[in-house]
Amino acid sequence: MSNGLSAWTTIGIGGNARSVTVVRSRGELEDTAPRGLVIGGGSDILVSDDGYDGDVIINRTSGIVRQCNTVIADSGVRLPVLCKYLAECGLSGLEWACGIPGTVGGAAVMNAGAFGGSISDRLVYADVLRNGRTVRMTNAELGFGYRCSGLLSDDTVLCAAFELFPDIPRNIVRRCADHNALRRRKQPIGKTAGSVFKNPPGVSVGRVLDEAGLKGARAGGAVISDVHANVIVNTGGATAKDVCTLIAKMKSALAERNIPAHEEIIYIGDF
Repeated sequence: MSNGLSAWTTIGIGGNARSVTVVRSRGELEDTAPRGLVIGGGSDILVSDDGYDGDVIINRTSGIVRQCNTVIADSGVRLPVLCKYLAECGLSGLEWACGIPGTVGGAAVMNAGAFGGSISDRLVYADVLRNGRTVRMTNAELGFGYRCSGLLSDDTVLCAAFELFPDIPRNIVRRCADHNALRRRKQPIGKTAGSVFKNPPGVSVGRVLDEAGLKGARAGGAVISDVHANVIVNTGGATAKDVCTLIAKMKSALAERNIPAHEEIIYIGDF
């Protein structure tokens, strides 16, 4: 297996890690996570062109268990897979997540959200590997905020439990389809890391950057999307340096308008 990280990120950028290990069970994740950096779906991250001088664990755990209206999903379960399962079970509450390319673990760490919903709305608890011990943390203990949580950088989410409510499966499927259609209209197609910056209260960063004329700005193989100005697309052969050049332009435009620029993207490696 190649140690290149570009294959494990949604934007398709990144140099080599010292090693890459794919884990497919909770036991494997518990054993290996303390020795490396855990990556789930690879969204919301930008890996340095020089790579990462450490070991990387690719989380592909996939267990899902239903207990009445509660569903417990391994952290490696992709959100679209979880949403499909919930629709089949007639359980509603996470339809907004059906088009998000991340995993349950990453969504819990970042408190992922869309269309007015967020993971913290439905998450009851998460089992977290911390300092070599597995601890069960409640919603309140996880310290959720806007696109963030109180989880530490060395914590590893093993699974998360969600409290949902019954509904007719076809209604859930219809809402998922509606959300996906809206996402296709508002989000660019192609290799991206998702939104670059978090939205400050009452501000759409994408709209501000659009009004600043940054749609279509290019650096090498990276371009600011002409669909959503808070998203950078790898059009082919883009480097992390290209992306950072565009991020610097975006930060400058926000600073000129006195808007705080807080990255949603997580940087891995030396920048």
